Amino acid sequence: MTRGELLSWAARQSRAGLLASWIGGLGYQGGLLALPWAMGHGVDAVRTGDRPALLLWAGATLAVSVALTGAEWAMRWWSTLAGVRTGNALLLRLAGRVLGWDAATAHRFSSGDLVVRGTRDAEQVTVWLSTVPSLASGVLGMITVLVLIATLDPLLAVIGLAALPLLVLVNLWYPRRYERANEQLSAAHGARADAVEDLLSASTAVRGLGGEAVLIERHHAASRTVRDRTLAVARVAAGWSAHAPFVPWLATAAGVAVGGLAVLDGRLSVGGLTVFAGWMALLGRQVMMLTLRFSQFGDAWTAAGRIAEVLEASPELVAPADPKPVPEGSLRTAGITVRDGFALPDLAVAPGEFVAVMGPVGSGKSTLLRLLARLADPATGAVTLGGTDLRELDLDQLRGAVTLVGQRPLLLSGTIADNLRLGRPGVTDERIREACRHAAILAHVESLPAGFGTELGERGAGVSGGQAQRLALARGLLRDARVLLLDDVTSAVDAGTEQRILDGLRAQGCTVVFATSRPAVAARADRVIHLGVHDGELVHG
Repeated sequence: MTRGELLSWAARQSRAGLLASWIGGLGYQGGLLALPWAMGHGVDAVRTGDRPALLLWAGATLAVSVALTGAEWAMRWWSTLAGVRTGNALLLRLAGRVLGWDAATAHRFSSGDLVVRGTRDAEQVTVWLSTVPSLASGVLGMITVLVLIATLDPLLAVIGLAALPLLVLVNLWYPRRYERANEQLSAAHGARADAVEDLLSASTAVRGLGGEAVLIERHHAASRTVRDRTLAVARVAAGWSAHAPFVPWLATAAGVAVGGLAVLDGRLSVGGLTVFAGWMALLGRQVMMLTLRFSQFGDAWTAAGRIAEVLEASPELVAPADPKPVPEGSLRTAGITVRDGFALPDLAVAPGEFVAVMGPVGSGKSTLLRLLARLADPATGAVTLGGTDLRELDLDQLRGAVTLVGQRPLLLSGTIADNLRLGRPGVTDERIREACRHAAILAHVESLPAGFGTELGERGAGVSGGQAQRLALARGLLRDARVLLLDDVTSAVDAGTEQRILDGLRAQGCTVVFATSRPAVAARADRVIHLGVHDGELVHG
């Protein structure tokens, strides 16, 4: 998807609201045009001493003012409503895309930059969308002003038309410079978001190493870049905003001089000159408005390009076109290697078997589990379940049948119960208690004043590493998967707690593949597979 296609999609999503806003905008422009006209006739009535005509045109001016208020309200209400609704749809589309990524795709973007694309960039598209009706009606209004000026006096029309080439030059000179400056500013915001995330999430970890100053200086450097890029955008925008309306103001000055001579010659009334001055002021206002709208379009154009990059990022791990149901049977690997040529052993795990996979750091334990869960695909070879390649199975069904609990689990902001119910909103309280009992965390949760209603804080900041592992294990047990893949989930617990966890796992009756470095796990397993490296080659036994 290109940035143009994204903006077209956004406009189509909001076409009903935009149309209603545009109709209001046409009424608004009509009112702005009618107001000087009514006032000019009122001035002529004053000059001629015609009281009834004066009252008539004063009433017309009041009526136009009231109509202007209603038209502007309609224009802004419907455009804002359309922008907000489509902005929400865009955020949902972004979230759906990101949630469908695999790890390789997610690593193309830093988390801070993704946040900026989903907030600042999405908001700029939303803002632009809400201005489309006023842009369209404003262009029509500006053209109408020039046509109406021609009806007053041909020479005044020439002055008005003479301003157009200068306006075109101004609006050709600035947009490309604005776009380049804004792209650099968007990239700077993404870099600073990364620096902020590092400062907030990693400052505690490096506090004893003297790393706080490094993180702070990195943030300051990124902030200075944002400041410099913001000023660069402001310089372009200031020049654009100042020069664009100066052209019609210059034409107004010339028109007042020419129109004044026409009044003295009797070719134009004082009211007609008042109408001309009002319309030229309106033209200057419209040019200022259009300049702002074009700069907002430049913001949206840049933002749409960054959002389109996210929407175009396709996961390498894709669902099959004609998926097969997940069968019963053994989980097997045969001849699998990963991208760097690293080969993993062939293995077969029977239904209900508890297999421990042991080996030093870097021997491929975590990689093996990710392949068994189809969170990644092997470069060569195959992983099969019940004799069917995982790449041929329905992904949603596979996720329900095979669950991986990682070594560094992610807990979300919210309560303990919220985290345990993630993906299983209908699970009962009793079922939650049972899972926590098997994960050896129930006693701790019930000792807390708020129990399962305890708030965990951002990313589970309120619990220890061992407690986070056990809560993640309980969440995994609640999925009732046929195959449970565990990545060293007892690494941060004491020996007694580990034995209670192993008791709970043995009671599950499901297939368990447990990557571990703990002898106690190996002692309770049905079978142990040892991974290691000998003479640069991965070996197992």
